Amino acid sequence: MEGSQDKIHENHKVCDGAQIILRLLVVVASVIAAWLMLTAKQNIIIYDMSMAAKYSYVPAFKFEGFINIVGAVFGILSLSFNLVACRKSSNPSSNHFILFIHDLVIMSLLLGGSAAASAIGYVGKYGTEQAGWLPICDHFGKFCNRVTASVMLSFASTALFLCLTVISAINSRRIHV
Repeated sequence: MEGSQDKIHENHKVCDGAQIILRLLVVVASVIAAWLMLTAKQNIIIYDMSMAAKYSYVPAFKFEGFINIVGAVFGILSLSFNLVACRKSSNPSSNHFILFIHDLVIMSLLLGGSAAASAIGYVGKYGTEQAGWLPICDHFGKFCNRVTASVMLSFASTALFLCLTVISAINSRRIHV
């Protein structure tokens, strides 16, 4: 019986360590994604006319950038909550349920921001012939590359939050006797 208790305790340590690492990765990916998006701009001259592309011209890009900031901030808060409340609580499964709800909400927001930005990015890269929208990435390569990198990191943050959601759901279902 004692051997099974040691194994359960070891599994909890591995799970806690995985959560800490995943939350740190979420913070890093979200901060870099936000920085890339919020600094994406490029000016070019075509036929003696100056043209600019900025993230602030597209509401979906603003949403994705600011949602990544929210994801990073709440990643830090959930890491703190995980380190303090879940370890020192008499009923850790209720705290893990709070983390589950938190992770699910933030993951959903990040997914919405990433999807919106990738949809607009697709139009910017390939255009839409039926609507008469021409692609701009052949002219604004630096801008498009930054936006693409930001969207990829934002989707990575979403995937990491999905993993955290699953781990939190599993931890909240454990019965502690």
